[in-house]
Amino acid sequence: MDILFLGGLFPKDEESFIYENSKGVIQFAANVLQWNLVNGLEKCLDTPIKLVNSIFVGSYPKHYKQMVVGSRSWEHTNNSNDINVGFLNLFGIKQIYRAISISKYTKLWAKERESKLKVIIIYSMNTPFIYAAMKAKKVNPNIHICLICPDLPEFMNIGKKRSVLFRLLKSVDKSVMGELLKNVDSFVFLTKFMAERVNSQNKPWTVLEGIVNTDQLVDDISYKDGMLNKNKCILYTGTLNKAYGIMDLLDAFKIIKDDSIELWICGTGEAQTEVKDLASIDKRVIYFGQVSHAEATKLQHKADLLINPRNSEGEYTKFSFPSKILEYMLSGTPALIYKLAGIPDEYYDYLFTINGIGPEAIASSIKEILSQTPESLIDFGAKSREFVISNKNPEIQTSKIIELFNRSKT
Repeated sequence: MDILFLGGLFPKDEESFIYENSKGVIQFAANVLQWNLVNGLEKCLDTPIKLVNSIFVGSYPKHYKQMVVGSRSWEHTNNSNDINVGFLNLFGIKQIYRAISISKYTKLWAKERESKLKVIIIYSMNTPFIYAAMKAKKVNPNIHICLICPDLPEFMNIGKKRSVLFRLLKSVDKSVMGELLKNVDSFVFLTKFMAERVNSQNKPWTVLEGIVNTDQLVDDISYKDGMLNKNKCILYTGTLNKAYGIMDLLDAFKIIKDDSIELWICGTGEAQTEVKDLASIDKRVIYFGQVSHAEATKLQHKADLLINPRNSEGEYTKFSFPSKILEYMLSGTPALIYKLAGIPDEYYDYLFTINGIGPEAIASSIKEILSQTPESLIDFGAKSREFVISNKNPEIQTSKIIELFNRSKT
């Protein structure tokens, strides 16, 4: 099986440069999931896969400091042959530039070793990527195209105000996308409800909520360190988007009067000002700003309780599996969340859930959990961690994708 992975991950040797040149939200979650997919596929196949990559960064000058992103060859692992496809990083133009540039490389790959089963795996509902895969399929009609859908475009960046031009271009993009999707042979969704919106032709599909990285596990004892904090620390890591409940979390913490409980927040977004304002008047609130994924992971291990305040209001929750849930569980620190339609029932044995909705419900749940003994919380977190290590590791999760290819052939 010859696999080409078409995505926008950050090459390891470029991560620092990308972080330094980004303005605002950085695509940490997308980067982590893509690397986990690549690593898992290579473990299942026991051979490197080819990456045709065009990094996910915002447009110049508002969201990224570089107007031109260069192309280069690279190796993500020994004996791999990868390409980073550059583009003119201007809004609207970058999409056209990407579509044309990436197509050049996918068509070249399509002509190689045509006798082998060839598969293009596309990460995200990205029009240039799907277009480039379609062009490869015109060269070699036997290519199987698999689309991984981590988000639905209509529910991305909820709550952000968009210009008339942006909405117009998105409308055009949606029409083009509808036609391009006819070339896709199989789908990987993060929730089962996505199939209703995307898979109108009833192509083969599977669900993969995410993957935990088991290659860099901390020692078993490390995740207990957080229980040694002088104060009890609640941590939120993620985008500070008001639609995701961050304001409810701030209001909930105002209700909690216990000076021995701290709220740690990492991330950036539209609620950043409100977070900073609360941190300036309440010494229990510590705002770290936007931190690297590695630093966020360290804080997750250190905290006493992790929280995701995204509630079940809004249709989009059916089509979303918050990536931080798996990260939280892997940390071994107990996590508190709302029940969401997109999260399968099997997870709830290993997560604390908020009873009710709103700041009062969040505050009550926090106080109830933190009243438990450190030993019981450590045990709960350990079981959560073991669940995702055993059931959501790279080999198990990506084997579902390999099985999907095999099923599609019959």
